[in-house]
Amino acid sequence: MRWCLMLMAMMSSGVVSAAEPFRMQNLMLLQPEAVMRERAENIDALAAYVKALDATASRELSRVSTPRPTAGFVAVAVRPGGRSRVWLDVTPALPDTVANTLVAALERVPPFQARSGVVVFALNVTLWGAPPTERLGPSPAAWQRAAEGQAAPMEIGDLVDRVWPANTAH
Repeated sequence: MRWCLMLMAMMSSGVVSAAEPFRMQNLMLLQPEAVMRERAENIDALAAYVKALDATASRELSRVSTPRPTAGFVAVAVRPGGRSRVWLDVTPALPDTVANTLVAALERVPPFQARSGVVVFALNVTLWGAPPTERLGPSPAAWQRAAEGQAAPMEIGDLVDRVWPANTAH
């Protein structure tokens, strides 16, 4: 718990709120604290990465000529070796061109150094003044497809491995 509190304090230091058109409501750690502590050992680097994602999303979305308010999640996975993957889960969905441009920009942000496995978290976000989502967590379409046919819920790291195998180049 202490690790999570330190991360949240770092995330909020110096930033009152993200500017529209992108606003991060909160950071959701999608793995147990012990896993996060082991795999994202440097919380300063994790906090800096989240801030860089926030700034990149704000910059990219400020270029959109016809904004449509939406809210939901930006799900992020980081693997050892400096690889990251981003999934959007917002309602209503962004137009494909906007979504693809945003995801590409976020995936170009150099991630922190994960170790010993994948780190998975989500940004709970609102775009262009939309009210926050009432959903409890992310469930991008790719994750839903990967979990189809499962009798029991999957551990998030296993789910991400199914959607984005560790041996995938990107």
